[in-house]
Amino acid sequence: LFAEYAADSTDFRFFAYIAPDDNKVKNVFVKCTNCKHTRQVTFERTNDVLTFQAEIGANPGARTVISNRPGVKAIIMGNNLRDSHILVGLNDENPAYHNVYTFDLKTNKMSLLMRNHRFPVVVTDNALNIRLASEQQPDGSLVYFRLSSKANPLALTSDPKEWEEYLLVQPDDIAITSPVAFDKSNENMFWLWGDQSDLGTLVTFPFDAIDQKEVLYTATRAQIGNILLHPTDKTLLAVTEVYHKPELFVANSTIVDDLQYLVNLRPHGSLQILSMSLDMTTWLVTYLSSDRPHEIFLYRSWVKTAEFLFNTRPELEKFKLNRQVGFDFKTRDDMVLQAYLSLPPEAALQSLQDVNAADRGFAELGLLPVEPQKLVVLVHGGPKARDHFGYSGMNAWLTNRGYAVLQVNFRGSVGFGKRLTNAGDGEWGRKMHYDILDSVEFAVAKGITTKTKVAIMGGSYGGYETLAALTFTPDEFACGVDIVGPSNLVTLLQAVPPYWRGFYKDLVRMMGDDIDTEAGRQSLTARSPLFYADRVKKPLLIIQGANDPRVKQQESDQFVAALQKNNIPVSYILYPDEGHGCRKAKNLLAQGGFIEKFLHTCLGGRIEPFHQGQYNSSAILMSDGFAPPTRPTSRPINPTLAPQIFYRPMAPRPVGRPIVYLPPTVNVLSRIFPQSRT
Repeated sequence: LFAEYAADSTDFRFFAYIAPDDNKVKNVFVKCTNCKHTRQVTFERTNDVLTFQAEIGANPGARTVISNRPGVKAIIMGNNLRDSHILVGLNDENPAYHNVYTFDLKTNKMSLLMRNHRFPVVVTDNALNIRLASEQQPDGSLVYFRLSSKANPLALTSDPKEWEEYLLVQPDDIAITSPVAFDKSNENMFWLWGDQSDLGTLVTFPFDAIDQKEVLYTATRAQIGNILLHPTDKTLLAVTEVYHKPELFVANSTIVDDLQYLVNLRPHGSLQILSMSLDMTTWLVTYLSSDRPHEIFLYRSWVKTAEFLFNTRPELEKFKLNRQVGFDFKTRDDMVLQAYLSLPPEAALQSLQDVNAADRGFAELGLLPVEPQKLVVLVHGGPKARDHFGYSGMNAWLTNRGYAVLQVNFRGSVGFGKRLTNAGDGEWGRKMHYDILDSVEFAVAKGITTKTKVAIMGGSYGGYETLAALTFTPDEFACGVDIVGPSNLVTLLQAVPPYWRGFYKDLVRMMGDDIDTEAGRQSLTARSPLFYADRVKKPLLIIQGANDPRVKQQESDQFVAALQKNNIPVSYILYPDEGHGCRKAKNLLAQGGFIEKFLHTCLGGRIEPFHQGQYNSSAILMSDGFAPPTRPTSRPINPTLAPQIFYRPMAPRPVGRPIVYLPPTVNVLSRIFPQSRT
């Protein structure tokens, strides 16, 4: 449990962070930057604080309720650091779309700005004026609209007569095309632009003249990640790309010396700028490193000094943590995928003299242990998300218990170009699953693990992949842990939350078929683990939140029922007070205990004594099962899903490049500093 978030006040006299209090509940704390005083300003006792915004100096414990109506989802749609107003979205009239309100944090007055029955996304400028709104089309394309001359600024609605088409984004470009921000004048926009590019570019153009685009930065190896703009001038300062590790490309020479100082401060970490004061004299920064938690520093640019504030997990300083190494491998269809491997800290590595020439590059990276390791394949959710480099509590815990951790950015992941992302469309249970199988084949071929010592675990989509692995390929993994994973793609689409309806076509494109046609339902059924539950042969642990709005409890209940119908044991843990994953500290600790005990039984890793009531969690043990005996497959697998496993070796690529300075002409001037591998 640690301080997860940090944010500054506009003059940087204070900064705020979210951290567990004495009761292990996440609350907001405010710390003075020029003194040692820290004050807790929220006092939740059961539910963790996820986001918080209030005036510094307000009464501690006092809180303003913007909306607490049952069934109404509230979202923050915009804020202005120089103003007390924020924009709030409430789906209080139409559950699929959010009306837009202005809310004054000082007076608690809320006023309707736009009645919305059409747009899932609304784009505002720096003055919180609504400028654009987007709507997905039947063919999967995305249209951005601007207000027309018929719109009444005092009574905006989503009526088509009040809007005119601004920009059409083709389906293949959606993954890397989106608005970023307005400049200081609110007359020009920054956009991530994906037309005729795989990785995308950062462009700017006048709001009224899209054809006058100026390219500010072109991605070179991975998609553009963070974009750092001046807090008041809104000029471009830097951008990042993250392939294996973050790389920072500087676009403004005024901060080169600052960045050089900060990089020299922690040369073995990847610099991350969390926030800046409005005058840019004071910054909050941290460093990404896989073998140490985040360290937060306060940097004062006018004197070039950095003050250490805190370590987010000081209790881990006495432990040796894992290293996380990025590498590439090839799939059976010659697609290059990026992945990470974390080995247990005590694992001895092969020397260059111990390996053949083909594996020397992998040995240099630190990928090849002397002895094969017990391995957990940790599958990310989304699936339009990605695994990142850096400290991970999950990785630190698993490697401490003696497991290597393999994380794969399979096709369908984001961050590596639209071709890779779009290649996952319609491939749930097929090529996306093959990518996981191929990564394991790679690990076995390189001696990282053995075929019988591999578990699979994941949440959300990662939970689906776990169920797919144990049903479609029941002999490939020793066991699996499914956390809030869907088992039936038909019921998953049927249960889409109302506020996701505006993105429904994107979900259908991603999953490959729609439930509105018989052919679509058949295709989705063929890739749903529920209908292959009788094929499960290995131990399975399922964890579910009863209040999950995305993956309903039904998804786990029906899979467990199907297993029990076939006399297949399964362990099923239900948290009645959790949603799409556990958030409460006591439940997270118990979840870790259940998983640790399960993996110990399956693979034999280290274990800390644990019993169900140990942390006073809400966990309900719905079913407690053990591994069924090995038995023949009850029926053949769908031929469209049958795996074809083989491994194609690929030479490793370097894991990082230096940070470079990019002047306005976008020509590389000089390399600022190298990034060390960690």
